[in-house]
Amino acid sequence: MAINSNCKKCPYYNSKKCDGKDVNCICRFCPRNLGLCIATKWCKETESSIVFE
Repeated sequence: MAINSNCKKCPYYNSKKCDGKDVNCICRFCPRNLGLCIATKWCKETESSIVFE
């Protein structure tokens, strides 16, 4: 299974809390740049704030 570029930028994936196999995760199908969304704490796809716990 290939991990897409958004998964590689996800804090959960990088801290080994996620293996990148959750098919419902926005990281898997979002066309946006997750790195930018994390920096701004805003999801441009859903127009909502993002909080990583």
